[in-house]
Amino acid sequence: MNFFSKSKKKNKKVKKRAFISRLSKLNLFRDVPEKFYFKIGWIGLLTIVLFLCFLALNRPIELINVSGDLKRVPIKSIDNHTNNLLNKGFLSFNASEVKEKIESLDWVESVEIIRVWPNKIDIRIMEESLLGIWNDDLILNSSGKLYVVDQRSIPANLPRLIGPKGSEKDVMNLFIQINNLLTGRGLYLEALTLDARGSWSFTIKPKIEIKLGKTEINQKLERFFLALDQSLLAKINKVSYIDLRYSEGLAVAWKN
Repeated sequence: MNFFSKSKKKNKKVKKRAFISRLSKLNLFRDVPEKFYFKIGWIGLLTIVLFLCFLALNRPIELINVSGDLKRVPIKSIDNHTNNLLNKGFLSFNASEVKEKIESLDWVESVEIIRVWPNKIDIRIMEESLLGIWNDDLILNSSGKLYVVDQRSIPANLPRLIGPKGSEKDVMNLFIQINNLLTGRGLYLEALTLDARGSWSFTIKPKIEIKLGKTEINQKLERFFLALDQSLLAKINKVSYIDLRYSEGLAVAWKN
């Protein structure tokens, strides 16, 4: 037993020496140029310097400034998503996550987050530009987008916009066109309707309905505003409705 044990140990030592001898002959690093080691050293040094710079720049956030013409977005709701930023790292905090959370609030259209050296964060909020109440239960914004909000927070003076599903962009475009022409004359658009048959009508204060029909809408609008400028504007409060569903001219119904 002792003989075989000693023989095995001797064989292992011989194999180990042979392996080391072969490995030394290979000289794995013989062909590696000195420039390689030089580059590795510089990369390591640069990594350390960048890490130290990051630590120096990543100061705790001490000031958060929220700006924007905010009429509907509650400041308290914004604070709920921003107060936890205090004392977080100036560079390391997740700006995209904060942006997404604030943009999920009602009435918020877009959010911009800006880092201001050394420890301040500017949050600029743009509210939705609202066109009107769509079919009595949704809000239509200036981009033609429909969304649901708390009914209690909807402004009472928003115009009513009515149309079939999928007609939001068409209603929005005509609303903007008519509203711009009306406001320049001191009039207010209360409602714009596109019915299921494709017929247009709109209502201006004080409850005066303007019937446009299905075709030649732009020509009929030109006719309407020409009549306003010539004589109707001075007597507009006496008008019951105006019918433009004719190839030429218009019909005016007067209040009793």
